[in-house]
Amino acid sequence: MKKINAKVVDTSALVHDPDCITYLMDKGNMACIPWTVLEELDGLKGRPDIGLDAREAIRNIEKLRQDKTCKQLDIIREHSWKGIEFLDHANNDHKIIATANELKSKYYRVELVSKDSMMRIKARELQFVAEDYYRDQTKNHIDTRMPRIDVQSNDIDMDTFTFPYDPEKHGEILENGGVVCISDWTGDFKHPKDRDKPGEKFTAVRKNEKFHIIKNTISAFGIKPYTGSDTGYSNLAFNWPQTVALHHLNSPDVSLVFLEGGAGTGKTLLALASALEKRTDFRQILVSRPLVHLEDKDNMGFLPGDIRDKMEPWLRPIWQNLSILKEISPENKQMIEKFIECKKIDIEPLDYIRGTTFWKCLIIIDEAQNLTPHQVKTIITRAGEGSKVVFTGDLDQIDRKRRLDKSSSGLAYAYSRLMGQKIVANIKFQESVRSELAKLGVDML
Repeated sequence: MKKINAKVVDTSALVHDPDCITYLMDKGNMACIPWTVLEELDGLKGRPDIGLDAREAIRNIEKLRQDKTCKQLDIIREHSWKGIEFLDHANNDHKIIATANELKSKYYRVELVSKDSMMRIKARELQFVAEDYYRDQTKNHIDTRMPRIDVQSNDIDMDTFTFPYDPEKHGEILENGGVVCISDWTGDFKHPKDRDKPGEKFTAVRKNEKFHIIKNTISAFGIKPYTGSDTGYSNLAFNWPQTVALHHLNSPDVSLVFLEGGAGTGKTLLALASALEKRTDFRQILVSRPLVHLEDKDNMGFLPGDIRDKMEPWLRPIWQNLSILKEISPENKQMIEKFIECKKIDIEPLDYIRGTTFWKCLIIIDEAQNLTPHQVKTIITRAGEGSKVVFTGDLDQIDRKRRLDKSSSGLAYAYSRLMGQKIVANIKFQESVRSELAKLGVDML
């Protein structure tokens, strides 16, 4: 028996991170790939949501197998059903467990590595060691709700509408971090004649050693920060997160924006409105979202039409938000329809975006909580000179719960690694703006 740990790698781990074999080997393990996993990867190559990852994993395996110096990769064809004869021998999960069973007599310790929670449950119930694939996970979900700080009118430079950042007074505020300012100044961008009653008056973002105050009148393509219908239900005097979001979306100094929040908080609408507001800065506006299937089964092949027709059910929220923007004015409607016709605004499958370099484009990725860290990385690295990328998502609405959670979602991982960079901003939305009923649903269900 070899005195080495054998890691039996499940398909889900390879799709989550196509480089996971190299990572496990670098940790001193023997990486073992069941034959069943190779067959599953082959069947996933054409999937529009994870096909790119499957193909990359296949290429990495081939490269390692052709490397004569690589001694830590083993492809296993044998199964052992001893002690687990009752399992369905045709089930792929069970075949992978049977492969791990075969290796028990060959290696000192055998562990099954899988992102699929059900696979891990089955394996552990059968007395196998099963673990999640932990690379690219955040230690804790970062709470990015905006802090409140006190700002006296005397502290504000009324020529530049800035005030100094003092870590001892204000606490740790990251670069591009937003704050809500409790002040005796009204925030009307006029020199104060008299002090006002202190209260939440305006927002500001940190830039280097100063806070820059944001106008409460900020807007994009006719869309302004919106708390919701005036029902008395809202706890916010003003939608401060939307104010900061519009500032970063409109800013040419910020190239990567994360908008994270619950259903109906306005993430997608603001991203599209700002894209249209800044349309002259970009050659094209591209929008996409992950195609998450029920139970992670591929139903695309059963839908009629080409790939764009098949994407239609997933893209309805995008079209609905564009319809809202059209209704603002006849000029808006005419412009949006013209942009769609001439492909100035285009909807792209996610794999197309991940496979091309985009120059001077604004790329909006909706429902990004369903992306893996590897997928988010490949999207960000597609951005060419002059491009901007916006991710929107809700970490409480992850649809791939068997394979992703708040710690392993690409949305959380990417921001946790990039926070504090001068060209990166993250905004946490809190308030649903759909209706009083929607707010009740978000808060109490």
